[in-house]
Formats: sequence, C-alpha cells, structure tokens
Amino acid sequence: MFPVTPSDEITARWRAARPDLELEGMEVFGRLRRLQALYDLEMDSLHGGAPLSSAELDVLVIMRHADEPMIARGLAVLRGCSRAAMSNILGKLEKRELITRAANPADRRANLVRLSPAGARLVDEIFPRRLAVENRLLSSLSAADRETVTGALDLLIRAMLRQSPLGGDVDR
Repeated sequence: MFPVTPSDEITARWRAARPDLELEGMEVFGRLRRLQALYDLEMDSLHGGAPLSSAELDVLVIMRHADEPMIARGLAVLRGCSRAAMSNILGKLEKRELITRAANPADRRANLVRLSPAGARLVDEIFPRRLAVENRLLSSLSAADRETVTGALDLLIRAMLRQSPLGGDVDR
C-alpha cells in the first residue's frame, strides 16, 4: 500500500539531512503532485480509448459554449498554460478537424479559433464521462468537505496568480 502523501517521508528525510532548507513548499506541492498523479491515473482510463488527451478535452470544453470565436492567447490564460503549449494543442485539434482557425480581421497576428461541429459532438460525448469520474472520486467527501477543499485550492491559486505572468485581477 502506498502512503497517502509520500512527500511527508521525503520531506522528513530532507529535514534531517538539510535542516537549513525551507521545505514548506514541498509539503504543499508534494501533495498537489500526488493528487495530480492519482487524477491522471483515473483520467487515463477515461481517455485511453478516446481520441483526445486530457489537455485537448480541457480546451474543447472551454470552447464548447463560447459565444464568440476565441484566440489562442485567451485559451492559454483560461487553461493556465503557455502560448506554445496552447499552439501545440490547437494544431493537433485542427488536424483532427475538431476546431477551425481563421484570420482575425482585427489583429492579423491572432487567429480566431472555433469549435467545429465534430468537436462539439465529441465534447458532448466525452465530457459527461469525465464529470462522472470526477464525481465518483469526490463521492466520499461531504458537501462541507468539498467546500473546504475548494476554498483552500482557491486560496492557493490566488496566492500563486499574484506572482504569475497570468496574474491579472486575482481578487475577483
């Protein structure tokens, strides 16, 4: 059986070996990495047979109910990734005809990105399955516990955004 947070044991070893290091970040981010690894394992089973990666589905979900075409930079900010990563994701989605890109008449440097009908159908098929997995993963938590977790994660996100190039208005 794996420990819930293997980072605690690793942190303790570092504390013993190097008491001069500040390891508070390791305690928080070790847990986040563990959480992400557990989530990825669950999502691998969902995406295993699907024609989309988790990142690609994230982008399509963002675009699914957008009233207007979007630009890559805006999608990157909403997803919290670099422009280069977004460009890579959009290239893959465009090859599979899940999105379309067209020149932006207002800014020739940015393309307008739209979800194609095939992309919308795929999101409508896969996204409910993702939600079912996520809801199953949270099912052992009470509503109050989910609210506590959400609040703590929002607190961390705001703290990080204050120091991030994505920052913007974090107190909304």
